[in-house]
Amino acid sequence: MVGQTLDQCKKTLDSGYVAMDRGNYSVALEYFTKTELIAEKNGYYVELFETKNSMGIIYVNLSEYVEALNHYLDAYTVAIKHLDPTREMVVLNNIAVLYAMERNFAKAKEYYLKAYHIAKQEGNSIKVALYAINLAKTENSVKKYKEGKVYIEEALTILREDKNNQKYVIAAEITFAECLIFEGKLDQAKQKLVELYAKTKNDSDKENKASILFKMAHVYWVEKNYEKSIFYIKLALKDTKELERRLDLYDSLSEAYVEINDFKNAFESKNEVLKIRDSLAKINNAKLYETNKVRFEIQNYKNDLNSQLEKSNLERKIFIAAILIFVVLLFGVYRTYRNRSIKQEQKKIIAEREQKIIALELEKEKNENLLLEKHVKEIENEALLEQETLKNEIEQKNRKLSARALYLSGRNEMIEEIVDSLSGLPEVSQNIKLKTHIKTLKDHLKTDAEWDTFIVHFEEVNQGLLSALKEKHPNLSSNDTRFICYVYMNLSLKEIGTIFNITQEACRKRKERIFRKMEIDKDVSFYEYLSRLA
Repeated sequence: MVGQTLDQCKKTLDSGYVAMDRGNYSVALEYFTKTELIAEKNGYYVELFETKNSMGIIYVNLSEYVEALNHYLDAYTVAIKHLDPTREMVVLNNIAVLYAMERNFAKAKEYYLKAYHIAKQEGNSIKVALYAINLAKTENSVKKYKEGKVYIEEALTILREDKNNQKYVIAAEITFAECLIFEGKLDQAKQKLVELYAKTKNDSDKENKASILFKMAHVYWVEKNYEKSIFYIKLALKDTKELERRLDLYDSLSEAYVEINDFKNAFESKNEVLKIRDSLAKINNAKLYETNKVRFEIQNYKNDLNSQLEKSNLERKIFIAAILIFVVLLFGVYRTYRNRSIKQEQKKIIAEREQKIIALELEKEKNENLLLEKHVKEIENEALLEQETLKNEIEQKNRKLSARALYLSGRNEMIEEIVDSLSGLPEVSQNIKLKTHIKTLKDHLKTDAEWDTFIVHFEEVNQGLLSALKEKHPNLSSNDTRFICYVYMNLSLKEIGTIFNITQEACRKRKERIFRKMEIDKDVSFYEYLSRLA
């Protein structure tokens, strides 16, 4: 890689950009890996920064946030040591976005502020405005609405002065309207949102319109005008295809229907929520598979590069050795010709030929060893891929079980709420037959038939875990076992609390009690302990 020109490095980098834009991340990472090696060895720091930053973006798209953060931090180090502050603030903003996606708003604010101050020092007003918008959203996320409003007002002042950047004004004004809602200035917020909707009515960017409509629904929700809130949520659903936003919209729609006692539509909205969660789970599974595939292909590519480098080094050493041997032999022949007889010279030649034969045999043996090592590496890689595939299949089945458990819990909870609301009606309390049916329905909800079915499926997916758990910890109750199953399926405490119909705090205490019963150290990861047990 040493000696490759800057133009060759840029050409490889551009090929990576093309593959990344097409969503072909494995090919893009191969180009970027090659660019990274060339840039590091030749000191092409601009290309090295662009490569590290682009690799971070790819890993964000693959939901591999740890890998993404590592590449962003590498890019940040290159920018600080060798480049200008402009690139430094770009990667700082990317790191902040990553922390915001993980809802670590304290860290997100820290990096947004660094980028914001650098943009001010550099006099880049547009970047100042964009980072101010991000800071406003971050402050709103932690309920610091006054601070958020200060940043968004600054952003709007800058953007309104430059007519070439009006595309950012809408995003800033939507955030400003959000600040007004949180301040309780509902009439002003409503007026602002109506104006924004009129501006974007004919725009092709439907996500902006959906965001405006959702915030309008939020205003009416705060005013307890649930009918109006439902109306705007439905309009927002027509304008958005983004699954995460549709999930929030259907969730809010279900709650609004419950407020007006329209349980049928509330139930249908909850079903839509479950469908979207299932779709998101499938997308995440696909991303996980793609990530593992990319890792495998990149590792193979690195192995091939290393093999080529080793081969080149070996050939170079052999060539130098051959030259040295030739020089030595030439000198020996010359000395022999002068100082010894023809007979001695012939013996020397015979000895030299025998040495060459031995050298050729040794070289042949080395080549055979290299081929054998390559074959062993291929077998190891195939075994690793098979292991990863099996792991992905088990994780996918566990996610389906999780989705099924959450669905049944949500369904039973909603049915129980409807039964309780019906039980409070005077007409029902006076009807003995109807009261008997309601009691039967309640008793049915308390049965463990669904749990028994769940246990059967869980054993099929995670063979040996429950038997190993009972053997090592016989003092665990059935509810403890059930709780442990949900933890092993990687459900959060909030989701487990929903299934058990208890609070998240109660769920945490139950987990601590089970830790004590199983005599597990608090510093040990519960999930890793169960994985080793299985």
